Amino acid sequence: MERFVLVNGYINLDNSQLYIDEFKQEVKNRGGLLGIFLGFLIITIHHNLKNVKYFEKLFSFFDFGLRILGIITIIIALFYLIFKKKSKKNLIINEIESIELSKNEFETELTLTFSDKKEIALNFRNLENQINPFIESLKKRNSRIKIEYLN
Repeated sequence: MERFVLVNGYINLDNSQLYIDEFKQEVKNRGGLLGIFLGFLIITIHHNLKNVKYFEKLFSFFDFGLRILGIITIIIALFYLIFKKKSKKNLIINEIESIELSKNEFETELTLTFSDKKEIALNFRNLENQINPFIESLKKRNSRIKIEYLN
């Protein structure tokens, strides 16, 4: 199994599949704010359940329902942020149709297009010289790959 260094993680190749190990940047960036909102909503619901006179008005039931809906939405968003990378775990090399390379000053963005039109973007650092060995390894395993250079 070959291992290549990305900007935000690693990519491993065996004879038939790609395995992407990216760092969970989205959970750190967005998940913290969602966690704060989730905590705030749980605290307010707990406070309202302790208050006996809160449910005397019809609007209070509507407000309580909206808060429960908000909690469910935030939990779904957190699960999406944490587990959405699972779809990237089953990347078959023979399904790759084309590679697009876009080279910047410090990084090269490589976009893999699969037969089901799913696109995966990978960022390589130019100083580490990992892009050419990665492309050669892919071409050894799938000779039908078309490579396009974008500037």
